[in-house]
Amino acid sequence: MDAEFQLSVIVATYNRGALLRENIEAVLAQDVDDFEIIYVDDGSTDDTWAILRDYAVQYPNRFRVLRKPNGGQGLARNLGAREARGALLLFTDDDTIPPADWVRRMRTAFEGVKADALSGGFAPVSMSSSLARYMYYREHMLFGDTPKYVRAAPMMNFLLPAKLFWEVGGFIAEPIEDWVLCRELRARKRKIYYDPRIKVRHHYQCDRAQACRRVRTPAIRGIYDQLDRGGSGIAYMLYSLANFLSSPLWSLWRFPLDLYGVSLQMEALFFRARLQAYIAALLQVRLSTPH
Repeated sequence: MDAEFQLSVIVATYNRGALLRENIEAVLAQDVDDFEIIYVDDGSTDDTWAILRDYAVQYPNRFRVLRKPNGGQGLARNLGAREARGALLLFTDDDTIPPADWVRRMRTAFEGVKADALSGGFAPVSMSSSLARYMYYREHMLFGDTPKYVRAAPMMNFLLPAKLFWEVGGFIAEPIEDWVLCRELRARKRKIYYDPRIKVRHHYQCDRAQACRRVRTPAIRGIYDQLDRGGSGIAYMLYSLANFLSSPLWSLWRFPLDLYGVSLQMEALFFRARLQAYIAALLQVRLSTPH
């Protein structure tokens, strides 16, 4: 299908009725209008679908809505990408607030860098919750404020050509769908560029269960990435153990002092999740090896 728009914004959403209007209004308030907007309801049980239908009626030429049974963000994004008419796909999450120049700047930045995919930056909507503050500082610790090439990035602010998206097979199901997409890009020698100057504001997790899940995910990604690259799992786990054992020291300068206790708890969770993933990977290899 020939692209009718240069760019398609794709948002997967699930039970986000409380924040969804804020997100939609920000996407609609862009200072350019030559792009389409696709929201995919991943089987919500709250008023998400009703909210989406209201906006689809108000903006029939640019705002499209789709619905599917619950199956995770990755598969919902795939559905949006299949229906997209844009040559470029720009993903964000349903708990972000993009600035009014977001689409224009992401598109311009992508055209100006020597990269195959572009990740923008992220900033907190609020720093009132200790968990939300911790999650922001943790993500900032990983990415920083300097434009650079990265191995992987979250999908809350991510742009790539539609053709390339399908070349790597799109997303798998959760929980590491964004990491797998980035891994497949790297496997094809494609570069990902991170530009923190183009930020979306993000509602970081205030719920402990969600925050823990977000900490476990990169822990699992890390060990599978190491093994996929043919690296030593034992060496990587020794490095992870050293990092965990030294966390009482480096947490003092990486996080504000009032987040010290939270950071130590989360580092313990992170190491435990990585260790469990490593053991699971070893068992999988053992079970698949002929005896």
